[in-house]
Order: sequence, then C-alpha cells, then structure tokens
Amino acid sequence: MKMPNVLTTPARSLLRLTLTITLFFLGCLLPVIGVFFLAILPLVLFVLSMVNEPGKVMTALIFSAGTILIGLTMFASAWPVFALVVMAAAGVIAASLARNHYAIDVVIALPCLFVLGMIVFFLVYGGIRASVSPWELTTQYIRESVELNIRLYSRLPLSPEDLAAIQSGKDGIISLFTKIFPGLCFIAVTATMWLNILIGRYLLKSSSLLVKSLESWSEWKAPYWMVWVFIAGGIASFLPFERLSFPGINLFLAASFIYFLHGLAIVGFFFQSKNITVFFRFIAYFLIAIQQILMLAIALIGFLDIWIDFRKYLRHSDSNI
Repeated sequence: MKMPNVLTTPARSLLRLTLTITLFFLGCLLPVIGVFFLAILPLVLFVLSMVNEPGKVMTALIFSAGTILIGLTMFASAWPVFALVVMAAAGVIAASLARNHYAIDVVIALPCLFVLGMIVFFLVYGGIRASVSPWELTTQYIRESVELNIRLYSRLPLSPEDLAAIQSGKDGIISLFTKIFPGLCFIAVTATMWLNILIGRYLLKSSSLLVKSLESWSEWKAPYWMVWVFIAGGIASFLPFERLSFPGINLFLAASFIYFLHGLAIVGFFFQSKNITVFFRFIAYFLIAIQQILMLAIALIGFLDIWIDFRKYLRHSDSNI
C-alpha cells in the first residue's frame, strides 16, 4: 500500500492508527535517514488529523509516544521523544487550525511558533541542567557540529592545504553560525512546516479532502509591515554595535525568507494560471532549490510584489488569451 493511501484513508481502528504513528516514530530513530522521517512527521500527523477524529489521533499519539518513551528509558536517553512529540504536535496543531478554517499563513505560522518555542525551552532547560547559559549551550552544540563536519571532510580525498584551510577557519565558521543561529532556526522550522503543509495539501486535494482554507496558497502575500522589518534589519546588520547588528542580521534573514515564500506563491500562481504540468513544476522547484541565484530572484519578486502586484498582470494576460 502506498504511503498517501495509508495516510488519507480513515483508520477503522485505534490500533491501526497507533501502529502507523509508532512506525513513523521508529523511523525517526534510525541513523541518518531518521532526520528525513522527523522532518515529515508534521505532514503525517497533519494528514491523519484531517481524515480521522482528532480525539482518536491524540489517543493514538499518546500511546505511541508512551511506548517509545518506555523503550528508550530502558535502553538509552529518552530525550529523542521530546523532538518526536514536538514535531507531531505541530502537525496536529496545523490540522486543528485548518479544520477551523483559518487562513493558510496562520495554519503554518502558529505551529512554527510552537516548535520555535520548544527549541527555546530545550535550550533553557538544557542550560540549567548543564549549569551554563542557553547561549553557551547553543555555541557548544554548534562547535560540536562544526567539528564533526570537519572530521568528515578529513576523510575525503582533499589536499593537505585544503584541510588546513578548513581547520584554520573553524573558529570563524563557529562564530558565524552562532551569530545567525536564530535566523537559521526560523528558516529551517518555517521551511519544514511550509513543505509539510503544502505536501499535505496536495495529498488531501488528490483525495478530495481539502478544506477551503488551504486552497489559497498561491494568493498569499507577506504582510505590508514586513518591509520595515526587512529594511530595519538590513541597516542594523551593518552597524558596528553587536547589540544592534546581532538582532538586525537575524531579522533580515527571517524577512528575506518570508519574501522568498511570497515569491514562491507568485510562481505557484503562474503555474496554475498557465496550467503547467506537475512534472515541469517539480523541475522548476528543484532548480530553485539548488540555485542560489534563482532563490535571490524569487525573493526579489516577492519583495517587489508590494508595489508591482505581479498576479494582477498575470490575471490580465490570461483574460486576453
């Protein structure tokens, strides 16, 4: 049975629903590929919550999380269950908002705020346990991650000069990622939830289960006040004061990514208005994902749409055909 059918077919029993969630939870615990399962966990719970009774889904989620928690407590650390529950709950929250016909930006934004809040809680709690500040704990995690990647690079067939250059730049890389960590967190969480909700939207649409609040993605626009966040963040990031440049660069990154999503919505509107096939849409999105120049161009389109309104011209061109 294909995954979309498993997710979009209402579960006749609580046992089947519990087993489905538990299998995805176990997938999240696998080495390497577990990151992929964790990233799509909101999608799984979002779709399951849309096609099944919310109470039944919550019961199955609690049983599944409890089972995994007991197993991990016996053999290893139980902390991974925290990540599983947070990502699963984000999908449930999104489904609840969609069921109540909230706009698609709210359906995406509130689960993102929930996940970001849980990341802050984890860092604060972890800092208290380690007797360090949350920011020191963050720096420690980033340092360990960078050092791990350097060790992986050292196994590649690189010249001694390249390896020495990577090693000598370690402190600068750690400093850079520490400075932009909040912005990177916002981008990673928002991109993950955005992809999960849009893929879930596609699965529900193909199963004739899509609610109206999810149909208007291609019409979405960034709020008008975001331009002031973008400008203020850009200016502050160049100031020689750490207390201003630090929040400035992170606000600038967050606003830039929102305008990138705005631009993608315009691209999606263009594809719909021109009836572009799914295959060519996939090729276009793939090229956007791997080409930084295209990403910048899409973000610029989203930013300029404040004044130009590209969709108005697309509608006008369609009416003249």
